[in-house]
Amino acid sequence: MRMAGGLIGRDSELSRLCRPVDPPPVASEVRVLLGEPGMGKTALLTAVTEAARSAGLRVLPVAGRESERDLAFAGLHQLLRPVLTRVPALPGRQAQALLGAFGIAPEPVPPDALLTGIAVLTLLSGLAEERPLLVVVDDAHWLDRASLDALTFAARRLDSEPVVLLLGSRSPVGDLPELILRPLTTAAAGSLLDAQPRPPAGSAREVVLAQGAGNPLALIELAKAIANDPAAGRRWVSEPMPPPQRLGALLAAQVGALPAATREALLLAAVGDLPGPDAAALAPAERAGLIRVDASGVRFAHPLVRAAVYHHVPFATRAAAHRTVAAAVRDRPDRHAWHLAAAALEPDERVAALLEETADQARRRGGAAAAARALERAAALSPVETDQVRRLLAAAAQAQTAGQADWVRDLADRVLALGADPELIRTARERIGWAQVWSGQHAAALETLLSAGSPTALGFAATVAYQSGTPADRAAVLLALDRMRAPSPALRQWVRACAESFAGRLSFTPGGDPVIAGSAAWLLEETEQAVRLLREALDRLRAPGTRGGSGGALSALQWACFDAGRWDEALAVAREAQDIAAAYRLGPVGASAGLLVATVSALRGEYDQVHDLLAGAMTDEYRSSAARARHTAGLAALAQGQVAAAYAQFRHLFTDGEALHHRVSYLGLADLAAAAERAGQRRLAEQALASVPADCGPRLRQIADRARGLLGEPSCYETALADPAGERWPLERAQLRLDHGEWLRRQRRINDAKPVLAAALETFRRLRARPLAQRAEAELRACGVSATAGPGTDALAELTAQQREIVLLAGRGLTNAEIADRLFLSPRTVASHLYRSYPKLGVAGRHQLRDLI
Repeated sequence: MRMAGGLIGRDSELSRLCRPVDPPPVASEVRVLLGEPGMGKTALLTAVTEAARSAGLRVLPVAGRESERDLAFAGLHQLLRPVLTRVPALPGRQAQALLGAFGIAPEPVPPDALLTGIAVLTLLSGLAEERPLLVVVDDAHWLDRASLDALTFAARRLDSEPVVLLLGSRSPVGDLPELILRPLTTAAAGSLLDAQPRPPAGSAREVVLAQGAGNPLALIELAKAIANDPAAGRRWVSEPMPPPQRLGALLAAQVGALPAATREALLLAAVGDLPGPDAAALAPAERAGLIRVDASGVRFAHPLVRAAVYHHVPFATRAAAHRTVAAAVRDRPDRHAWHLAAAALEPDERVAALLEETADQARRRGGAAAAARALERAAALSPVETDQVRRLLAAAAQAQTAGQADWVRDLADRVLALGADPELIRTARERIGWAQVWSGQHAAALETLLSAGSPTALGFAATVAYQSGTPADRAAVLLALDRMRAPSPALRQWVRACAESFAGRLSFTPGGDPVIAGSAAWLLEETEQAVRLLREALDRLRAPGTRGGSGGALSALQWACFDAGRWDEALAVAREAQDIAAAYRLGPVGASAGLLVATVSALRGEYDQVHDLLAGAMTDEYRSSAARARHTAGLAALAQGQVAAAYAQFRHLFTDGEALHHRVSYLGLADLAAAAERAGQRRLAEQALASVPADCGPRLRQIADRARGLLGEPSCYETALADPAGERWPLERAQLRLDHGEWLRRQRRINDAKPVLAAALETFRRLRARPLAQRAEAELRACGVSATAGPGTDALAELTAQQREIVLLAGRGLTNAEIADRLFLSPRTVASHLYRSYPKLGVAGRHQLRDLI
């Protein structure tokens, strides 16, 4: 059994981890080293760090500390301390966000998780431009939530940067790729025992192997213990424990054998934050290999050692240590408050008030999770029930900002259990409803929100009813609206837009919250007003400190832009929505953006990613998502000539004429008719068409007339084209013209067909809807018209959505750094996209982009 880098039995893992750093990387790699305590995560990360430094990489290390997990951005500050002088050189708003997160900005800075994450990415990318970079995060499970969120946000956006990010953790870190540390094989475990100063033999060896269960640290400590106490093996057999638990007991026994002064000094070190450790008192622990003392302070050999020191003493002893440290760190309010809280056993308003002040500081710096934890502890220490309820609700609000749905539910449930006044009960129910929505419990969410009875809750309930699309849910919110005393016109309009069938026939009245008004305009098919109102709302919501509330506006705007034929803008908004979803844990916002990207990709003939983007949405319990996904999948199949497959998707939009979703299903009605006619399956389309009322509104009327034309009533084509309102939806108007032009050509009305087909082709080319453009070109050729693409059009169609966005911005004269700041990318990623785009565009460099575009 070889020993690699001083590690026995970890050759494969060490090789995989060292491969990205030696030789130095040319692109990024991210990996989470996952394993239970004692499996060797720290040892492997140390070995990789040494290999990276030998290969010439810059290394930025950080280790999570249990004592700092409630301090916002403590871990990130520790990681970036060696390079903090570089922060002012970042783009202005990024520098402000990062300095504000660390609490060292010259002026107060509103919190912004997205800007903080992109600032970390830009900083790491800039450092890697000078020298390849390794970022090592040990004990990531103890890192404060804000730091971990910022790092994972940056990790997901690393691309061509020579940056390697390695995290050691006991639990998964989001969706980052993992390398799981398995127990050592029996042979490797035996080799590890043989390498010990006093290796066990005979039956003792078998006991150690069995009890250690392949955990390297457990094997080492068990071997030490049985060498000092041969009878220990018999006790272990009679009292089996999991390796980590056994390890804790062994380490506690080692600590307990130390002198009293050493144990006291160790406890103060375990509590943390006390400057100037007593090196003389700690010497016995250092000789025992439990700690290491250097200029930076005390370092425990393993987190389990610290846990053994801290948890294997009575609470009164720990409390005294915390009070000692609290007295020494009065100049650091957050640490002072938390140490006092750790020493408190009974309610204490003074400590609760200090924690509330700490929470306010964390909130202003963007540490929502840290603020919520401080408020939760403050509530527990509140002697008066009203203060307890107030702090629990404030904690729930911060947990909601942090995207922690289960935590929000727990905090709000505690408010309900305390029997607070009706207004606070309503607020708690609003929080619970929010948590249930983001946990995928839409039925429970609707019931909770409607029981709250407030306008805010009803507005949110209407959103849930729109997404679910079930008749019962929609009827419930409409009934609640009727029963509500004097609802505002804006709320009444929003609820009706969400819940009524064929809402496009309702009139739209501007007013109220621009996000709600703009979203209502979108659902009521006032597309241009929706785009204008939502753009205006987002101008406000994109300001630092408010960006986390922009998810709903972005979701509505992306679809309004799509409907209005502004597909590139829709993709840009969808990309921003995905960034917001990642930064603020808004899963449904990210899912909706993915559906938008899939829809545009299908219509543009970019099928590679369509299937993956739609996979989860097909069976989504929210009918709006499922209907969108089915419609998009059918469009992709139809564009590729797969008529049966297209019909198989479209038929899910209706069952016996009843819509899967009261709005989205009808947007696919004409496409269903197209596939049904070609597949010889007209009945379902005819049933669905029969359910459309005459006063359905101009958009659905155009779609229905196109469907009737496809099903054998060609006069309906001209009826629809005679209504100028249909021009507001360019794709659907062009599809109508294409089908009408095809019918005219088949009737040998060539001269009538040409202008109709030409108009359709012009729209398809502007939208870069390649499959539909190719159909229109083929029809024009059949009419004897040559249809050649204009210069530059096909070239742009070869680019990905993100490449197109970058090329357009570069063509307007923006630098790579300015583009990166706007799109929340690193400058190197922007440069890489441009480099890959030039050959597709047939240009040599960015100086030629302006003329091309």
